[in-house]
Amino acid sequence: MTSRKSPKNSPPNRNHRSRAYRAEQQRRNELARARGFRSRAEERRFGHHVRNLEELDAFPAAAQEHRAAALRTLSFMRDDPKLSLAAAAKQNGTTPEAVRWFAGDALTKKGGGWQVSAADRLFRPMFVYSEGQMVGVSVRGSRKASELARYHGAVRHYLETGDARKLRTFSDKSVGGSPYETNLDTLDDMALRGQLDIDSIYQLVAV
Repeated sequence: MTSRKSPKNSPPNRNHRSRAYRAEQQRRNELARARGFRSRAEERRFGHHVRNLEELDAFPAAAQEHRAAALRTLSFMRDDPKLSLAAAAKQNGTTPEAVRWFAGDALTKKGGGWQVSAADRLFRPMFVYSEGQMVGVSVRGSRKASELARYHGAVRHYLETGDARKLRTFSDKSVGGSPYETNLDTLDDMALRGQLDIDSIYQLVAV
C-alpha cells in the first residue's frame, strides 16, 4: 500500500488571504467615512495636513466639519486637562479616530490615554472685525487663534455691558494682516447694521 505524501511548499490559502484583504479594506473605508470621506482612496488623495484655505475648501463638506470638530476637541481638552479624548470628541460630534487623523500632531500617547499639547501650528480659517468689516483670516496655530477668540469675547462683552476695557488690549494688534477693530463708534454702527454675528462667535471660532 502506497502512502500519500503531502506536497512540498504547498501554496497558502488564497481565499483566506483574499477575505482578510477585503475585510481590512472595508475597515479602512469605514474609518474614512467616519472622518467625512467617501472612501479610504479619497481620504488618501486629500491627506490630513491642511496648509491653507484653498486646500481646506477642496475637502468634502463632511470632512471639513469633522476637521473643525477635531480642532474644537483640542480646545476642550486644553480647557479641561481631565477630559479624555473620547469624551471631548463625543461632545463635539466626532470620533477619537477623526481627531487623531486631522489633529494628530497636537496629541501624544501617555499612560494609555491621549494628551493634548499646550499649543499647535494647525491651520484655522477664522474671521475678525477690521476697519468696519467682517474679514476672513487664515490663522496658523492655536495661540493666535486663542488671541482672536479673546478678541471676539471682548467684543461680545462690550456689546452686552458697555465695558470696553477688554477691547483696549487689542488696539495695536492685528491678525492675518488685518488690525483688530476697537473703535467703539464703528463697532456700535456695525452692530446696528447687523454686521456683528455675536451669537455664532463661539461656534465659528475653534481654538
